[in-house]
Amino acid sequence: MSDKPIIENKNSQVENSKLQLAKIAKQRGLDALLHKEKAASTWSQRAKVRTTVELATQQKNLESIFYFAAQKTSEQDVGSEPDADWLTEFLHLASNTQVKSMQMLWADILSQELATPGSFSVKALRTLKLMTQREAMWFQTACELSSSVGGETNNKILTGVARPASNLGLVRAKLDKISLGQHRMPYHHVLQLTDLGLIFDKELEIRPSSHHDTPLIHGQAHYALKPRYKGARLLYHRFTPIGDELAKLITTQPIASYQEHLEQLLHNYFELH
Repeated sequence: MSDKPIIENKNSQVENSKLQLAKIAKQRGLDALLHKEKAASTWSQRAKVRTTVELATQQKNLESIFYFAAQKTSEQDVGSEPDADWLTEFLHLASNTQVKSMQMLWADILSQELATPGSFSVKALRTLKLMTQREAMWFQTACELSSSVGGETNNKILTGVARPASNLGLVRAKLDKISLGQHRMPYHHVLQLTDLGLIFDKELEIRPSSHHDTPLIHGQAHYALKPRYKGARLLYHRFTPIGDELAKLITTQPIASYQEHLEQLLHNYFELH
């Protein structure tokens, strides 16, 4: 989240941007040429100062992450030391994370890795490193929309039902879709999460059996599905393995509007038990 503008005059966007640039340059030790007077120090001296500031910031970030991780662990927990290479990569990737909410995610990873080594791959760490705070919020929404189907552990965002035509032509084929954009997940969010490697880029489908019930879990709601129409298929976006790994960090509360829409859709095409 951005800070309030330095200048209250909202019509002076150029001046406001100039001050924002000067502020950033000063914080990072890169403002020597922005002053009218010639800098007394050399480039080499200024580079050393900037390096010291950056290392101090990284130290502060990592200490914050370890502090948050300590709040999530207990003396009663059985812990194991993470793989040395994994820990080195963790420290390197997490060191520049300054936003508290993102630091909390890194802390969750560290505490869970101590409890169960191998919980998070280096690929998952690198993906989290690429995520902005905004993209993390989009991913949280994706997790809130996700379900598990057929007893599988991977996350799926159900997007609709496809019903084939009957052999006699008495029932026409039909495609009934859920607009994710109505439930805080517009398509460009899906595309961005796809680019990050959290969701597969193609919409997939699963055909619940007509011979036995197919379990479906969304949040705290549990359903058992049996098709009303032969060949009815559920359409969904599937999380990638990395997406499933990082989803373990997210505490979710299902989106009520989506759950209501999903339940009505399921009721139209399946017997629910």
